[in-house]
Amino acid sequence: MSDLQRIDREVRRLGRVPEVDPLVAESRRVWRSAVGEEVARRSLPVRRSGGALVVHCASSSWASELTLLEGRLRRRLTAALGQEAPPLRFEVGDVDSPDPTSGAASPAPPLEPTAEQLLQARALAAGIVDPELRAAAERAIAASLARDS
Repeated sequence: MSDLQRIDREVRRLGRVPEVDPLVAESRRVWRSAVGEEVARRSLPVRRSGGALVVHCASSSWASELTLLEGRLRRRLTAALGQEAPPLRFEVGDVDSPDPTSGAASPAPPLEPTAEQLLQARALAAGIVDPELRAAAERAIAASLARDS
């Protein structure tokens, strides 16, 4: 995982996630029952874009395979939602489910960064002009450094 992906994940974990579209939230809720356990472990609806429901997949192989199955998966999602599902678009991306009722194991509690890691995070984020964004980046970088140590 790249540093930018770690920072993005930490910023989301720290509560800077935009509000989820109601259709996306409902699709996430029924995803496992609609598509099956194996597909659900490797994919997750994440947002709407251009009229399509974007689904992150664990790899390009899964994205390709699910693209071929789009019609079948869309029909199953429509049945689970009780309304017409939008077209599905599959992309490689993070598939960690944010839903604590998904049955996935709880993540380990975050490690506290050391004073040295906090200083390193501050130095790395120093070039960010916006103070709120700089503070969020510092927290995310420090958390990433603590986890990797």
